Amino acid sequence: MMRIFWPTALLLCALSASATDKPSPCATARDGRLVCPQPDARCVADRYGDVICSSPGGGIVFNRYGEPVCGPGRCTTDRRGDVFCSKAPRGAAAVDRFGNAACSVECVAAKAQACVKPKPAR
Repeated sequence: MMRIFWPTALLLCALSASATDKPSPCATARDGRLVCPQPDARCVADRYGDVICSSPGGGIVFNRYGEPVCGPGRCTTDRRGDVFCSKAPRGAAAVDRFGNAACSVECVAAKAQACVKPKPAR
């Protein structure tokens, strides 16, 4: 009986640990509030503690200056440090073997203006 119990228990522990390893789309504001984005979006706290979010289906990453920048789809940083995002919402972005950005549909430059500042919950 014990031979069956321990492997099963270890497997359950491993599965429960891996289920909680996913990064949260929410971010903590400087006043301690947890700010969560719209569905299919992600938030980060900038260097000042302000929470900035992507649009639904969009990407958000920090550029080489530590500022959050966003795009309509997922984003990646190329070998020069420039951030590009897929032009399609929920579109993929990656770096090819030469270090250049490759995106589904088309790559567009990420911009801070494409990010969303969430309204505080009351």
